[in-house]
Amino acid sequence: MPEKKTGIISDQRSQLFKETAEKLRFPIAFYPLGDLFEGLEPGLAEVLVLDVTGVPGCHYGVENVFVPIIHNLEMNGITVGNEQIAVNPTTSILIEPSTGNGWVAFSDAATMLGYDHLVIIPDGLPKARYEHPQNRTVTIIKTPAEDYAIGLPRQLKSLIKQNPERLVRGEKIFVSPDHAIGAAEITLKTMSTLGYQLLQNTGNQPFRVIISMGNGASLCALGEYVKRNTFQVKVVATESLAFGEGYDRFALLKGLPRYIELFGIAPANKHLMRFFSAYGTNAPIGIELPLQVRAISGDLIDEYVLFTDDKVLEVFSQLNLPYQYFKNTKNLPNYSKLPQALFERYGNSTLANIATALKYLKQGELVIAMAYDGRENYC
Repeated sequence: MPEKKTGIISDQRSQLFKETAEKLRFPIAFYPLGDLFEGLEPGLAEVLVLDVTGVPGCHYGVENVFVPIIHNLEMNGITVGNEQIAVNPTTSILIEPSTGNGWVAFSDAATMLGYDHLVIIPDGLPKARYEHPQNRTVTIIKTPAEDYAIGLPRQLKSLIKQNPERLVRGEKIFVSPDHAIGAAEITLKTMSTLGYQLLQNTGNQPFRVIISMGNGASLCALGEYVKRNTFQVKVVATESLAFGEGYDRFALLKGLPRYIELFGIAPANKHLMRFFSAYGTNAPIGIELPLQVRAISGDLIDEYVLFTDDKVLEVFSQLNLPYQYFKNTKNLPNYSKLPQALFERYGNSTLANIATALKYLKQGELVIAMAYDGRENYC
């Protein structure tokens, strides 16, 4: 039988957590695009990039968010039925839903802490999304592609629902770090390292930082940290025109033109969504997440920008809407217009942030674009 919760972690276990946290801590890369690419137009060359593409698990791995979350689980245990059960490698299998590459940070933490673990990912993503960058074998459960992110909590709940029977059979139970919901505060505290490193690189200059909406974690963690520590920062959230529901919620709260007013269709139009490819900008489509709500409903975001690409624009033009709506899409940042050399290095959500940054460079501002994924994750 799995052991009851004790609330005690041995000195040896505490030392392992400390060592794991140290080993899974990585620096960001910070540079102007002109330092990496020759021949860029002057404006584009001046875009500063906050780059976590080389960090295992992207921004979740700068200081691995799953290490303190798993530590917290071990300290507190979980409830199964009316029983408090200890969480440790002998009692539990860790499970994590993901649409991006944050699961890599989860898998690295789980492996170093001695846990069996599973990753839940939608089917239909680029092949590289299912591969660990160090080619380590990880057990992945794929949910139906048509469900996209909506299938993740469904599968997660299905596994956790088995726990009472697994407990009776003396089997390991399923436990989720739940980083974006139940452990959101630990996630933000840990990820604030990203904001700290950014300010260390920018000194005391005013700047504008462009961040993908995603599940709201990087927006809240990075954005709140820099705003708390300097009054000279503006935060811009980005999201694909193919989805637009985050923008629509923001517009409703802020009294801005709604999505349907601008584009003549409701958000998440099924024809546009067929060509959605900027995974990091609104990956948890259809799932209500507290950090998304927190980012959108507070005073964190100074501007919410929708972007597009040539394929989405082509499909939009085939919807036969009045010209005024198509004209509005033409005014959006379009990452398809960036030089091919950038496509060879960055993923689409990063390209979208760079394209959005150009809008503000024209206003003479210091602009920083968040770079999440390398192109290899879109192969």
